[in-house]
Amino acid sequence: MDKVLIGNLIKDRRKELKISQEDLCLGICSASSLSRIENGTAGTRERSYIPSLFERLGMSTDSINEIISEDDYSVRQMIRQANQADVLGNRVEAWRIVRETRDRINKDSRNISFTNEQRLIVLETELSRKDNKISVAEELKRLENALRMTAVNYRPNNLPLYMTYMECQILSEIAIAYSELGQLETAIAIDSHVKGFMEFYIEDKVVVANYLIILCYNLSKMYGLAGQYNESIAVARDGIYWHEYTGIQRTLPQTMYNCAWSLARRNEIGDVAEAKRLAYDALELTELMAKYTRVSPTLAKNIKKLIDEYLS
Repeated sequence: MDKVLIGNLIKDRRKELKISQEDLCLGICSASSLSRIENGTAGTRERSYIPSLFERLGMSTDSINEIISEDDYSVRQMIRQANQADVLGNRVEAWRIVRETRDRINKDSRNISFTNEQRLIVLETELSRKDNKISVAEELKRLENALRMTAVNYRPNNLPLYMTYMECQILSEIAIAYSELGQLETAIAIDSHVKGFMEFYIEDKVVVANYLIILCYNLSKMYGLAGQYNESIAVARDGIYWHEYTGIQRTLPQTMYNCAWSLARRNEIGDVAEAKRLAYDALELTELMAKYTRVSPTLAKNIKKLIDEYLS
């Protein structure tokens, strides 16, 4: 893509959202670098900031892959391979790729974007937690440090107004860590902020949907555990909608269960009937999915317990 056209796209979208240059580039690059990008006079290093600027403006980066450096693109592919190995249960291979990627970044950090550095830190942290090498508190510390690489003023009570997809993902992981530490109020505030930002600012609805199906599942669970049943039900219903929008079902039964769980406890007129329908549908879907993919072994048990205690 022509760099003048890229600059015009960034400038027009920034002005449309009424974002200052200083707010947009905070933690990514200097205002003078952003100015050169918008004017089409950016150098090679400055053009490496463009993917993060696009994401923070809520625009898809698919069309600008060609402007990422070859080294940066290679690193991104390696991280994807490590993620895939982890999904397939090959933790040894995932760690091998992660170590190789870390060595690659350490040798040539100048051509690697902050976004890919953050991606790798998040993956390293996730693998370390799965292997019980670090505590939840250490996980939270690492995630917050990764976020501050770009959102330099981040604090739990000072969340960034404009975010890249990666910053949204890190914040969601931070929220889960706070939830596991028992700080539900903080976790809910963070995930609610991310949900609102993605729904309002990001144009690519497919990207939004893929993030929100997971986020709504987590947030509806947090609201339920906090006894905020109205909010839990509303967010779970949003999550069910986004599952239907994308056709993705991987967390649909869990989200339906969250909705049924909160409906049963709110117990207003019509709640029990809706909860019963959702619970039975979630149980049927869980048993079907278990034949073809990995499903939490406790999910079906929890759904049956909900039916027996509240809905029978």
